[in-house]
Amino acid sequence: MKSDFVHLVFAFLVLVVGGALEELLPKVCGVGAPVLMMATVFIASRRPLAVALLFAVAAGAMEDALCSRSPGLGGHLALFLALAAAVGKARARPVWLALTLDPCCQLLFFADRFFDGRAGEVCLRFLAAIPVGAATAAATWGALLALERRAALDEA
Repeated sequence: MKSDFVHLVFAFLVLVVGGALEELLPKVCGVGAPVLMMATVFIASRRPLAVALLFAVAAGAMEDALCSRSPGLGGHLALFLALAAAVGKARARPVWLALTLDPCCQLLFFADRFFDGRAGEVCLRFLAAIPVGAATAAATWGALLALERRAALDEA
């Protein structure tokens, strides 16, 4: 019982702090740090699939809310669920996910700008998302590992 509560509080703090960091960190060429996406990868790689999917629902709803979209209708919820399921089943390497997910998300969510005549902006976002995603993945993974050890989640 106590360990479930500790895990729940840890996940809640990761959601709140991750959302705050995404909103407050500076953006590079319009690309923000994908903290919640990388937190979903972290949780999915270290927890059971059911826990990962619940965290992905909460993180996707938080991401939609940060983008001023209705939770569930902005596309992030489905993306985060698919991400958690893929990581949970395949145990993919977080480094490859960091280098590919964020650029692909930039193309996916800003593809409509190609038709507006702003294809250069989308390509710049794609190229900027590679180092931003890698740096965010490294920082998020390191911070969550340290916090997990500090909170003694493996022992609870």
